[in-house]
Amino acid sequence: MKKKMLALLLAVSMTVTLAACGSMTNKGADSKGSGTSAEADSGDAKSHILENGRYDKLVVAISEDPQDLEGDDVNLGSRYYWIYGIYESLFDMADDNSGELVPCMAESYEPSEDGTSWTVKLHNDITDWEGNNITANDVKYCFEKIIAAGQAIRFDYYDSIEVIDDYTFKMNWKEVPPAISEIEFPLVRTLIFSQKAYEDHGGMATTPVGTGCYKVTDFVTGSKVVMEANDDYWGLKYQDQLTGRHKATVQTLELDVVTESSTAVVGLENGTLDVCSYVPLADEEKFTSDPRYKVEEVVQGDYWYIAPNGQRMGEDLRKAVYYAIDNQAVSTAMGGQYVPSTSLGNSAYADYDEALELDGTYITDYDVDKAKDYLDKAGYKGETLKLICVNNETATAAAQMIQVLLEQAGIKLEINAVTNDTYNTMTSPTYSDQWDMMINTIGGPSMVGSWHLLMDNEVNNGLTFSLIEDSKLQELYETATADATHDTEHMREVLDYVIDKGYLYSIANVSTALVYTANMEEMYYREGYYTPGAAKFIGQE
Repeated sequence: MKKKMLALLLAVSMTVTLAACGSMTNKGADSKGSGTSAEADSGDAKSHILENGRYDKLVVAISEDPQDLEGDDVNLGSRYYWIYGIYESLFDMADDNSGELVPCMAESYEPSEDGTSWTVKLHNDITDWEGNNITANDVKYCFEKIIAAGQAIRFDYYDSIEVIDDYTFKMNWKEVPPAISEIEFPLVRTLIFSQKAYEDHGGMATTPVGTGCYKVTDFVTGSKVVMEANDDYWGLKYQDQLTGRHKATVQTLELDVVTESSTAVVGLENGTLDVCSYVPLADEEKFTSDPRYKVEEVVQGDYWYIAPNGQRMGEDLRKAVYYAIDNQAVSTAMGGQYVPSTSLGNSAYADYDEALELDGTYITDYDVDKAKDYLDKAGYKGETLKLICVNNETATAAAQMIQVLLEQAGIKLEINAVTNDTYNTMTSPTYSDQWDMMINTIGGPSMVGSWHLLMDNEVNNGLTFSLIEDSKLQELYETATADATHDTEHMREVLDYVIDKGYLYSIANVSTALVYTANMEEMYYREGYYTPGAAKFIGQE
Protein backbone atom coordinates (compact mmCIF):
# COMPACT_ATOMS: atom_id res chain seq x y z
CA MET A 1 0.00 0.00 0.00
CA LYS A 2 1.20 3.56 -0.60
CA LYS A 3 2.34 5.60 2.34
CA LYS A 4 -0.44 7.05 4.48
CA MET A 5 -0.78 8.56 7.93
CA LEU A 6 -1.45 5.98 10.60
CA ALA A 7 -3.85 6.25 13.51
CA LEU A 8 -1.07 4.88 15.67
CA LEU A 9 0.47 8.35 15.64
CA LEU A 10 -1.76 8.82 18.66
CA ALA A 11 0.01 6.00 20.42
CA VAL A 12 3.13 8.07 20.95
CA SER A 13 2.95 11.27 22.96
CA MET A 14 5.99 13.49 22.68
CA THR A 15 7.13 17.09 22.44
CA VAL A 16 9.52 17.81 19.60
CA THR A 17 11.98 20.68 19.69
CA LEU A 18 12.42 21.92 16.14
CA ALA A 19 15.97 22.24 14.88
CA ALA A 20 17.44 23.96 11.88
CA CYS A 21 19.77 21.75 9.87
CA GLY A 22 21.15 18.42 11.06
CA SER A 23 24.21 17.50 13.14
CA MET A 24 26.47 16.02 10.40
CA THR A 25 27.87 18.34 7.85
CA ASN A 26 26.11 20.06 6.96
CA LYS A 27 25.14 21.43 4.15
CA GLY A 28 22.31 23.23 0.88
CA ALA A 29 18.75 24.57 0.76
CA ASP A 30 16.34 25.43 -2.04
CA SER A 31 14.08 28.46 -1.64
CA LYS A 32 10.88 29.35 -3.41
CA GLY A 33 9.27 32.77 -3.03
CA SER A 34 5.62 32.64 -2.08
CA GLY A 35 4.87 35.67 -4.23
CA THR A 36 2.00 36.71 -1.97
CA SER A 37 3.64 38.99 0.60
CA ALA A 38 2.95 42.72 0.46
CA GLU A 39 5.72 45.15 -0.38
CA ALA A 40 7.34 47.08 2.44
CA ASP A 41 6.89 50.83 2.61
CA SER A 42 10.13 52.01 1.02
CA GLY A 43 10.30 55.15 3.14
CA ASP A 44 10.07 53.19 6.39
CA ALA A 45 12.58 50.63 5.13
CA LYS A 46 15.10 53.30 4.17
CA SER A 47 14.83 54.84 7.63
CA HIS A 48 16.70 51.79 8.93
CA ILE A 49 19.74 52.51 6.71
CA LEU A 50 22.56 54.20 8.62
CA GLU A 51 24.98 56.76 7.24
CA ASN A 52 27.53 53.99 6.67
CA GLY A 53 25.03 52.23 4.40
CA ARG A 54 24.25 49.33 6.73
CA TYR A 55 20.86 48.23 8.01
CA ASP A 56 20.67 49.24 11.67
CA LYS A 57 19.70 45.99 13.45
CA LEU A 58 18.40 42.55 12.54
CA VAL A 59 17.12 40.01 15.07
CA VAL A 60 17.23 36.41 13.82
CA ALA A 61 15.74 33.35 15.53
CA ILE A 62 18.03 30.29 15.74
CA SER A 63 16.58 26.97 16.84
CA GLU A 64 19.65 25.49 18.51
CA ASP A 65 21.81 26.81 21.33
CA PRO A 66 25.33 27.11 19.84
CA GLN A 67 26.73 26.27 23.32
CA ASP A 68 30.13 27.65 22.35
CA LEU A 69 31.70 29.72 19.58
CA GLU A 70 34.82 27.63 18.98
CA GLY A 71 36.09 27.56 15.41
CA ASP A 72 37.77 24.15 15.47
CA ASP A 73 34.81 22.05 14.35
CA VAL A 74 33.92 21.45 10.71
CA ASN A 75 30.66 19.78 11.80
CA LEU A 76 28.87 23.10 12.14
CA GLY A 77 25.22 22.04 12.36
CA SER A 78 22.89 25.05 12.44
CA ARG A 79 25.86 27.36 13.14
CA TYR A 80 26.51 27.12 9.40
CA TYR A 81 24.08 30.00 8.82
CA TRP A 82 26.20 32.56 10.69
CA ILE A 83 29.55 31.19 11.88
CA TYR A 84 31.27 32.23 8.64
CA GLY A 85 30.65 35.85 9.61
CA ILE A 86 33.02 35.28 12.54
CA TYR A 87 35.62 32.90 11.10
CA GLU A 88 36.75 32.23 7.55
CA SER A 89 38.26 29.41 5.51
CA LEU A 90 40.92 29.14 2.82
CA PHE A 91 38.36 28.93 0.02
CA ASP A 92 34.64 29.31 -0.60
CA MET A 93 32.36 27.49 -2.98
CA ALA A 94 31.10 29.76 -5.77
CA ASP A 95 27.84 31.64 -5.19
CA ASP A 96 26.32 30.18 -8.37
CA ASN A 97 26.42 26.61 -6.94
CA SER A 98 28.69 25.57 -9.81
CA GLY A 99 30.97 23.68 -7.42
CA GLU A 100 33.91 25.91 -8.34
CA LEU A 101 36.42 27.02 -5.71
CA VAL A 102 36.73 30.74 -5.00
CA PRO A 103 39.80 31.93 -3.07
CA CYS A 104 39.09 33.53 0.31
CA MET A 105 41.97 33.65 2.81
CA ALA A 106 43.98 31.88 0.13
CA GLU A 107 45.07 34.24 -2.62
CA SER A 108 45.91 31.46 -5.07
CA TYR A 109 46.83 27.79 -5.38
CA GLU A 110 48.92 25.73 -7.77
CA PRO A 111 48.58 21.92 -8.02
CA SER A 112 51.76 19.92 -8.46
CA GLU A 113 52.36 18.13 -11.74
CA ASP A 114 51.25 14.80 -10.31
CA GLY A 115 48.30 16.34 -8.46
CA THR A 116 49.32 15.04 -5.04
CA SER A 117 49.96 18.46 -3.51
CA TRP A 118 48.85 22.08 -3.80
CA THR A 119 51.04 25.10 -3.17
CA VAL A 120 48.79 27.68 -1.54
CA LYS A 121 49.54 31.38 -1.08
CA LEU A 122 47.70 33.37 1.58
CA HIS A 123 46.82 37.04 1.36
CA ASN A 124 49.61 38.69 3.34
CA ASP A 125 47.35 41.30 4.95
CA ILE A 126 44.76 39.16 6.77
CA THR A 127 44.28 40.32 10.35
CA ASP A 128 41.80 39.30 13.01
CA TRP A 129 39.84 41.66 15.28
CA GLU A 130 42.82 42.03 17.63
CA GLY A 131 45.28 42.82 14.85
CA ASN A 132 46.99 39.41 14.68
CA ASN A 133 48.34 38.73 11.19
CA ILE A 134 47.30 35.29 9.87
CA THR A 135 50.22 33.25 8.54
CA ALA A 136 50.87 29.80 7.13
CA ASN A 137 51.79 28.64 10.62
CA ASP A 138 48.30 29.56 11.82
CA VAL A 139 46.80 27.47 9.02
CA LYS A 140 48.92 24.50 10.03
CA TYR A 141 47.97 25.01 13.68
CA CYS A 142 44.23 25.02 12.90
CA PHE A 143 44.45 21.87 10.79
CA GLU A 144 46.46 20.01 13.42
CA LYS A 145 44.09 21.19 16.13
CA ILE A 146 40.91 19.82 14.56
CA ILE A 147 42.66 16.56 13.68
CA ALA A 148 43.80 16.15 17.29
CA ALA A 149 40.27 16.94 18.49
CA GLY A 150 38.79 14.21 16.27
CA GLN A 151 36.84 16.79 14.25
CA ALA A 152 38.54 16.17 10.90
CA ILE A 153 35.45 14.92 9.10
CA ARG A 154 35.95 14.03 5.44
CA PHE A 155 39.70 14.46 5.54
CA ASP A 156 40.20 11.19 3.64
CA TYR A 157 42.58 12.68 1.06
CA TYR A 158 44.31 15.16 3.35
CA ASP A 159 47.81 14.18 4.45
CA SER A 160 49.75 17.14 5.84
CA ILE A 161 50.75 20.80 5.56
CA GLU A 162 54.33 21.96 4.98
CA VAL A 163 55.03 25.62 5.73
CA ILE A 164 57.23 27.18 3.04
CA ASP A 165 57.28 30.79 4.26
CA ASP A 166 55.04 33.15 6.24
CA TYR A 167 52.34 33.19 3.59
CA THR A 168 52.97 30.05 1.54
CA PHE A 169 52.39 26.41 2.38
CA LYS A 170 52.10 23.09 0.62
CA MET A 171 48.99 21.00 1.21
CA ASN A 172 49.80 17.34 0.61
CA TRP A 173 47.19 14.77 -0.41
CA LYS A 174 47.40 11.03 0.27
CA GLU A 175 46.44 10.50 -3.37
CA VAL A 176 45.11 12.64 -6.19
CA PRO A 177 41.62 13.87 -5.20
CA PRO A 178 39.09 12.76 -7.86
CA ALA A 179 36.87 15.81 -7.35
CA ILE A 180 36.73 19.08 -5.41
CA SER A 181 33.85 17.65 -3.37
CA GLU A 182 36.24 15.07 -1.92
CA ILE A 183 38.52 17.77 -0.45
CA GLU A 184 35.84 20.32 0.31
CA PHE A 185 36.09 19.99 4.09
CA PRO A 186 39.81 20.78 4.37
CA LEU A 187 39.57 23.61 1.86
CA VAL A 188 36.17 25.18 2.58
CA ARG A 189 34.89 23.94 5.96
CA THR A 190 38.04 24.24 8.05
CA LEU A 191 38.04 27.59 9.84
CA ILE A 192 41.32 29.47 10.27
CA PHE A 193 42.22 31.67 13.23
CA SER A 194 45.29 32.98 15.02
CA GLN A 195 47.18 30.57 17.25
CA LYS A 196 48.29 33.53 19.41
CA ALA A 197 44.69 34.73 19.89
CA TYR A 198 43.52 31.23 20.75
CA GLU A 199 46.23 30.71 23.34
CA ASP A 200 45.91 34.24 24.76
CA HIS A 201 42.20 33.67 25.42
CA GLY A 202 42.54 30.07 26.56
CA GLY A 203 40.23 28.98 23.76
CA MET A 204 37.43 30.72 21.92
CA ALA A 205 34.34 29.12 23.42
CA THR A 206 33.05 32.42 24.81
CA THR A 207 35.57 34.97 23.49
CA PRO A 208 36.09 34.21 19.79
CA VAL A 209 38.61 36.22 17.79
CA GLY A 210 38.07 35.73 14.08
CA THR A 211 38.95 37.37 10.81
CA GLY A 212 35.37 37.72 9.59
CA CYS A 213 33.27 40.72 8.65
CA TYR A 214 31.41 40.56 12.00
CA LYS A 215 32.76 40.80 15.57
CA VAL A 216 31.07 39.08 18.50
CA THR A 217 30.17 41.66 21.16
CA ASP A 218 27.96 39.56 23.42
CA PHE A 219 27.33 35.84 23.89
CA VAL A 220 25.03 34.26 26.45
CA THR A 221 24.76 30.48 26.25
CA GLY A 222 21.17 29.43 25.71
CA SER A 223 20.09 32.99 24.99
CA LYS A 224 21.79 34.98 22.25
CA VAL A 225 24.80 35.88 20.14
CA VAL A 226 25.27 39.56 19.24
CA MET A 227 27.62 40.64 16.45
CA GLU A 228 28.66 44.05 15.14
CA ALA A 229 29.96 44.83 11.65
CA ASN A 230 33.76 44.85 11.55
CA ASP A 231 34.86 48.26 10.21
CA ASP A 232 38.47 47.04 10.02
CA TYR A 233 37.68 43.90 8.06
CA TRP A 234 40.70 42.88 5.98
CA GLY A 235 38.51 41.73 3.09
CA LEU A 236 36.99 45.16 2.40
CA LYS A 237 39.63 45.81 -0.25
CA TYR A 238 38.87 42.46 -1.94
CA GLN A 239 35.08 42.64 -2.11
CA ASP A 240 35.05 42.21 -5.89
CA GLN A 241 37.00 38.93 -5.53
CA LEU A 242 35.23 37.36 -2.55
CA THR A 243 31.83 35.66 -2.45
CA GLY A 244 28.81 37.57 -1.18
CA ARG A 245 28.96 36.24 2.37
CA HIS A 246 31.90 38.54 3.13
CA LYS A 247 29.68 41.63 3.03
CA ALA A 248 28.42 42.90 6.40
CA THR A 249 25.20 44.63 5.34
CA VAL A 250 23.84 44.85 8.91
CA GLN A 251 25.33 46.96 11.70
CA THR A 252 24.05 44.85 14.62
CA LEU A 253 23.15 41.20 14.03
CA GLU A 254 21.46 39.54 17.00
CA LEU A 255 20.83 35.79 17.02
CA ASP A 256 18.21 34.79 19.60
CA VAL A 257 17.94 31.15 20.68
CA VAL A 258 14.27 30.19 20.22
CA THR A 259 14.02 26.40 20.29
CA GLU A 260 10.26 26.09 19.76
CA SER A 261 8.85 27.11 16.39
CA SER A 262 5.59 28.15 18.03
CA THR A 263 7.50 30.66 20.18
CA ALA A 264 9.30 31.97 17.11
CA VAL A 265 5.97 32.45 15.33
CA VAL A 266 4.76 34.57 18.25
CA GLY A 267 8.01 36.56 18.13
CA LEU A 268 7.43 37.34 14.46
CA GLU A 269 3.83 38.29 15.11
CA ASN A 270 4.68 40.72 17.90
CA GLY A 271 7.70 42.15 16.08
CA THR A 272 10.48 41.04 18.44
CA LEU A 273 11.99 38.87 15.68
CA ASP A 274 12.85 39.89 12.11
CA VAL A 275 13.84 36.53 10.63
CA CYS A 276 13.00 32.87 11.26
CA SER A 277 13.82 29.96 8.96
CA TYR A 278 11.83 27.23 10.71
CA VAL A 279 8.24 28.43 10.64
CA PRO A 280 5.99 25.39 10.07
CA LEU A 281 4.23 25.45 6.71
CA ALA A 282 0.94 25.29 8.62
CA ASP A 283 1.69 28.81 9.91
CA GLU A 284 2.83 30.20 6.58
CA GLU A 285 -0.48 31.94 5.82
CA LYS A 286 -0.10 34.11 8.92
CA PHE A 287 2.75 35.92 7.21
CA THR A 288 2.05 35.79 3.47
CA SER A 289 -0.67 38.43 3.96
CA ASP A 290 1.29 40.46 6.54
CA PRO A 291 2.91 43.51 4.87
CA ARG A 292 5.75 43.41 7.42
CA TYR A 293 7.18 40.17 6.03
CA LYS A 294 8.25 38.21 3.01
CA VAL A 295 7.92 34.42 2.90
CA GLU A 296 9.83 31.72 1.07
CA GLU A 297 9.29 27.99 1.28
CA VAL A 298 12.59 26.28 1.97
CA VAL A 299 13.71 22.68 1.46
CA GLN A 300 17.00 22.02 3.21
CA GLY A 301 19.55 19.67 1.75
CA ASP A 302 20.12 17.83 5.02
CA TYR A 303 18.01 14.68 5.33
CA TRP A 304 17.42 12.04 8.01
CA TYR A 305 18.25 8.41 7.30
CA ILE A 306 18.43 4.91 8.77
CA ALA A 307 21.55 2.87 8.15
CA PRO A 308 21.85 -0.79 9.18
CA ASN A 309 24.91 -2.29 10.80
CA GLY A 310 26.61 -3.97 7.87
CA GLN A 311 28.22 -6.50 10.23
CA ARG A 312 24.96 -7.66 11.85
CA MET A 313 21.90 -7.23 9.63
CA GLY A 314 21.41 -9.30 6.48
CA GLU A 315 19.65 -8.03 3.37
CA ASP A 316 16.28 -9.69 4.09
CA LEU A 317 16.14 -8.36 7.66
CA ARG A 318 17.09 -4.89 6.46
CA LYS A 319 14.26 -4.86 3.94
CA ALA A 320 11.81 -6.22 6.50
CA VAL A 321 12.58 -3.24 8.72
CA TYR A 322 12.26 -0.75 5.87
CA TYR A 323 8.90 -2.02 4.61
CA ALA A 324 7.60 -1.86 8.20
CA ILE A 325 8.37 1.87 8.41
CA ASP A 326 5.94 4.56 7.29
CA ASN A 327 8.14 7.63 6.86
CA GLN A 328 5.04 9.84 6.67
CA ALA A 329 4.25 8.81 10.24
CA VAL A 330 7.87 9.21 11.34
CA SER A 331 8.31 12.66 9.80
CA THR A 332 5.08 13.85 11.40
CA ALA A 333 6.27 12.63 14.79
CA MET A 334 9.54 14.53 14.27
CA GLY A 335 7.71 17.85 13.98
CA GLY A 336 5.96 20.28 11.67
CA GLN A 337 9.05 21.11 9.64
CA TYR A 338 9.63 17.55 8.40
CA VAL A 339 8.26 15.90 5.26
CA PRO A 340 8.77 12.31 4.06
CA SER A 341 11.84 11.63 1.93
CA THR A 342 11.49 10.13 -1.52
CA SER A 343 15.20 9.72 -2.30
CA LEU A 344 18.65 9.92 -0.70
CA GLY A 345 18.75 13.68 -1.22
CA ASN A 346 16.32 16.25 -2.55
CA SER A 347 15.76 19.25 -4.80
CA ALA A 348 17.95 21.46 -2.58
CA TYR A 349 21.01 20.04 -4.34
CA ALA A 350 22.26 21.37 -7.67
CA ASP A 351 22.86 17.83 -8.96
CA TYR A 352 19.36 16.63 -8.04
CA ASP A 353 17.11 15.42 -10.85
CA GLU A 354 13.57 14.03 -10.77
CA ALA A 355 14.99 10.85 -12.27
CA LEU A 356 16.62 10.22 -8.88
CA GLU A 357 13.29 9.83 -7.09
CA LEU A 358 12.76 6.36 -5.61
CA ASP A 359 9.02 5.86 -6.09
CA GLY A 360 7.88 2.25 -5.86
CA THR A 361 10.67 1.25 -3.45
CA TYR A 362 10.61 0.53 0.28
CA ILE A 363 11.24 4.23 0.90
CA THR A 364 7.88 5.26 -0.56
CA ASP A 365 5.86 2.04 -0.13
CA TYR A 366 4.84 1.13 3.42
CA ASP A 367 3.82 -2.54 3.36
CA VAL A 368 3.55 -4.57 6.58
CA ASP A 369 2.73 -7.79 4.70
CA LYS A 370 5.87 -7.49 2.63
CA ALA A 371 7.81 -6.74 5.82
CA LYS A 372 6.57 -9.98 7.32
CA ASP A 373 7.51 -11.91 4.18
CA TYR A 374 11.06 -10.62 4.44
CA LEU A 375 11.10 -11.49 8.15
CA ASP A 376 10.30 -15.09 7.23
CA LYS A 377 13.10 -15.10 4.65
CA ALA A 378 15.49 -13.68 7.23
CA GLY A 379 14.59 -16.40 9.75
CA TYR A 380 13.75 -13.77 12.36
CA LYS A 381 12.95 -15.40 15.73
CA GLY A 382 11.89 -12.38 17.77
CA GLU A 383 15.35 -11.10 18.65
CA THR A 384 15.49 -7.53 19.93
CA LEU A 385 17.21 -5.19 17.49
CA LYS A 386 19.22 -2.29 18.88
CA LEU A 387 18.91 1.21 17.43
CA ILE A 388 21.29 4.03 18.33
CA CYS A 389 20.72 7.73 17.83
CA VAL A 390 21.95 11.02 19.21
CA ASN A 391 19.94 12.07 22.25
CA ASN A 392 18.25 15.14 20.81
CA GLU A 393 14.48 15.40 20.76
CA THR A 394 14.10 15.11 16.99
CA ALA A 395 16.10 11.88 16.73
CA THR A 396 14.38 10.44 19.80
CA ALA A 397 10.96 11.27 18.38
CA ALA A 398 11.85 9.48 15.15
CA ALA A 399 13.22 6.47 17.02
CA GLN A 400 10.11 6.14 19.20
CA MET A 401 7.80 6.21 16.19
CA ILE A 402 9.95 3.64 14.38
CA GLN A 403 9.76 1.45 17.47
CA VAL A 404 5.95 1.61 17.38
CA LEU A 405 5.85 0.85 13.63
CA LEU A 406 8.20 -2.12 13.86
CA GLU A 407 6.15 -3.55 16.69
CA GLN A 408 3.14 -3.61 14.33
CA ALA A 409 5.17 -5.92 12.07
CA GLY A 410 6.34 -8.11 14.94
CA ILE A 411 9.86 -6.67 15.22
CA LYS A 412 11.25 -5.86 18.66
CA LEU A 413 13.36 -2.73 18.93
CA GLU A 414 15.44 -1.25 21.75
CA ILE A 415 16.43 2.45 21.56
CA ASN A 416 19.75 3.73 22.85
CA ALA A 417 19.92 7.55 22.67
CA VAL A 418 23.47 8.72 23.42
CA THR A 419 25.65 11.82 23.27
CA ASN A 420 27.22 12.78 19.96
CA ASP A 421 30.69 11.70 21.13
CA THR A 422 29.38 8.32 22.30
CA TYR A 423 27.49 7.89 19.03
CA ASN A 424 30.67 8.46 16.99
CA THR A 425 32.57 6.00 19.19
CA MET A 426 29.92 3.29 19.01
CA THR A 427 29.75 3.37 15.22
CA SER A 428 33.38 2.24 14.96
CA PRO A 429 34.03 -1.45 14.13
CA THR A 430 35.21 -1.99 17.73
CA TYR A 431 31.65 -1.63 19.04
CA SER A 432 29.80 -3.24 16.14
CA ASP A 433 28.14 -5.77 18.45
CA GLN A 434 26.28 -3.04 20.37
CA TRP A 435 23.89 -1.80 17.67
CA ASP A 436 21.92 -3.01 14.66
CA MET A 437 20.84 0.25 13.05
CA MET A 438 21.40 3.98 13.41
CA ILE A 439 19.40 7.16 12.83
CA ASN A 440 21.06 10.43 11.95
CA THR A 441 20.97 13.37 9.59
CA ILE A 442 23.42 14.20 6.83
CA GLY A 443 24.05 16.77 4.14
CA GLY A 444 26.79 17.93 1.82
CA PRO A 445 27.77 20.33 -0.97
CA SER A 446 25.84 18.19 -3.45
CA MET A 447 23.53 15.20 -3.44
CA VAL A 448 26.36 12.84 -4.32
CA GLY A 449 28.54 14.67 -1.79
CA SER A 450 26.05 13.76 0.96
CA TRP A 451 26.64 10.07 0.22
CA HIS A 452 30.28 10.13 1.34
CA LEU A 453 29.87 8.72 4.86
CA LEU A 454 27.03 6.46 3.78
CA MET A 455 28.66 4.79 0.78
CA ASP A 456 32.42 5.34 0.72
CA ASN A 457 34.13 2.17 1.97
CA GLU A 458 37.18 4.14 3.08
CA VAL A 459 35.69 6.33 5.84
CA ASN A 460 35.67 3.80 8.69
CA ASN A 461 38.78 1.64 8.52
CA GLY A 462 37.86 0.12 5.17
CA LEU A 463 34.09 0.28 5.77
CA THR A 464 31.32 2.80 5.33
CA PHE A 465 30.13 4.75 8.37
CA SER A 466 27.55 1.98 8.97
CA LEU A 467 30.20 -0.76 8.61
CA ILE A 468 29.36 -1.96 5.11
CA GLU A 469 32.10 -3.37 2.89
CA ASP A 470 31.11 -3.69 -0.76
CA SER A 471 33.57 -3.21 -3.63
CA LYS A 472 30.76 -2.82 -6.17
CA LEU A 473 29.21 -0.02 -4.10
CA GLN A 474 32.63 1.63 -3.87
CA GLU A 475 33.10 1.46 -7.63
CA LEU A 476 29.68 2.94 -8.35
CA TYR A 477 30.12 5.67 -5.74
CA GLU A 478 33.56 6.71 -7.00
CA THR A 479 32.29 6.84 -10.57
CA ALA A 480 29.32 9.03 -9.62
CA THR A 481 31.58 11.32 -7.59
CA ALA A 482 34.31 11.82 -10.21
CA ASP A 483 33.95 15.11 -12.09
CA ALA A 484 33.89 13.45 -15.51
CA THR A 485 31.06 11.05 -14.62
CA HIS A 486 29.13 13.04 -12.02
CA ASP A 487 25.77 12.91 -13.77
CA THR A 488 22.22 11.70 -13.25
CA GLU A 489 22.81 8.39 -15.03
CA HIS A 490 25.65 7.33 -12.74
CA MET A 491 23.96 8.67 -9.62
CA ARG A 492 20.87 6.62 -10.47
CA GLU A 493 23.03 3.50 -10.79
CA VAL A 494 24.27 4.09 -7.25
CA LEU A 495 20.73 4.52 -5.90
CA ASP A 496 19.40 1.43 -7.66
CA TYR A 497 22.22 -0.67 -6.23
CA VAL A 498 21.73 0.70 -2.71
CA ILE A 499 17.99 -0.02 -2.84
CA ASP A 500 18.56 -3.50 -4.29
CA LYS A 501 20.92 -4.35 -1.41
CA GLY A 502 18.83 -2.57 1.23
CA TYR A 503 21.78 -0.54 2.45
CA LEU A 504 19.94 2.68 3.38
CA TYR A 505 16.54 4.12 4.18
CA SER A 506 15.73 7.82 3.87
CA ILE A 507 13.28 9.13 6.47
CA ALA A 508 12.61 12.83 6.16
CA ASN A 509 13.60 16.18 4.67
CA VAL A 510 13.21 19.58 6.30
CA SER A 511 10.63 21.80 4.62
CA THR A 512 9.65 25.05 6.28
CA ALA A 513 8.76 28.66 5.65
CA LEU A 514 11.52 31.23 5.85
CA VAL A 515 9.91 34.44 7.10
CA TYR A 516 11.89 37.68 7.06
CA THR A 517 11.33 41.41 7.26
CA ALA A 518 9.94 43.04 4.13
CA ASN A 519 12.64 45.68 4.55
CA MET A 520 14.97 43.09 3.06
CA GLU A 521 15.16 43.42 -0.71
CA GLU A 522 16.98 40.16 -1.31
CA MET A 523 18.08 37.34 0.99
CA TYR A 524 21.61 36.07 0.41
CA TYR A 525 22.10 32.33 0.05
CA ARG A 526 25.48 30.71 0.48
CA GLU A 527 25.38 27.28 -1.18
CA GLY A 528 21.64 27.44 -0.55
CA TYR A 529 21.95 28.30 3.16
CA TYR A 530 20.35 31.64 3.97
CA THR A 531 22.77 34.18 5.39
CA PRO A 532 20.87 37.21 6.74
CA GLY A 533 23.99 39.17 7.68
CA ALA A 534 24.88 39.45 3.97
CA ALA A 535 21.38 40.22 2.67
CA LYS A 536 20.52 43.34 0.66
CA PHE A 537 18.03 45.78 2.21
CA ILE A 538 15.79 48.37 0.61
CA GLY A 539 17.74 51.60 0.36
CA GLN A 540 21.14 49.93 0.06
CA GLU A 541 23.11 50.33 -3.15
